[in-house]
Parts: sequence; structure tokens; C-alpha cells
Amino acid sequence: MAENDCAPRSGRASENVSSGTERTIDVDELLAVLAEEYTEEILAALGEESAPAREIAESAGTSRPTVYRRLNRLVEVGAVETTMVPSPGGQRRKEFRLVLDEIEFPVVSAEDADEDESRQSGGENATPQKLAHATQ
Repeated sequence: MAENDCAPRSGRASENVSSGTERTIDVDELLAVLAEEYTEEILAALGEESAPAREIAESAGTSRPTVYRRLNRLVEVGAVETTMVPSPGGQRRKEFRLVLDEIEFPVVSAEDADEDESRQSGGENATPQKLAHATQ
């Protein structure tokens, strides 16, 4: 896998994403949401299958508003996707599904970062953007 790539989970495509499309994920945004309180618990509760926010909140031991805020941020960065599924009452409900299996990005030492900054200020080629790609 190339640097800065995010690998999606295999499986069915949701209504929002067609099979074979590629998404670009900003690693800084993803790391920011992963660092927020309760995100780890929410992702653990989400697990391998899609689930509604109510079930995720119960499993994670947090409130639904917190779960929705974190899930909506994860959807925005491309780590989670939504789909509408029939509920037992005959209506449709939104479910969330983790689409990233793993994230790979290079760790840059302070020395390497200083070299990149000096190259950028000297007009040489800019360093690669901190973006990750996920294909569905």
C-alpha cells in the first residue's frame, strides 16, 4: 500500500458510495476526530457491522448526541459511511458502517520536517500533501 493510503473494508457498497470510487481523506482531520473523547469507544461499538446510532450509544456508554457528533465527523472525513435500512416498524433508519480497515501514513522526524521546510522556503518542490486515499 502506498504512503498515506487508507484501506477500506471490503463488503457491500452503501447507497452513498458506488463500488470502485476513490475517496481522499485528510489525515490531519481524521487524527483530530480520532483524538476526541469517546471516539475510540464509538468505533469499538461500531465494530464489523453497520449499526444505528442508538445501539452504538448503548454499547459505547455515551449519549446519542455525542455519538452523532463523532459519527458525523467520521462521515465527513470518509472513515464511516451511512446507509438507510428498513427497521422492524416498517420505516427506514440510518445505520453507520466503518469503511476503513487500516490507515498508513509516514512518520516524519523533526529533522526531516526541518529539511522539508527549508526546501519549501527555498522554492524547491513542495512536500506531498497529508492526504490519504480510500477506494471502495
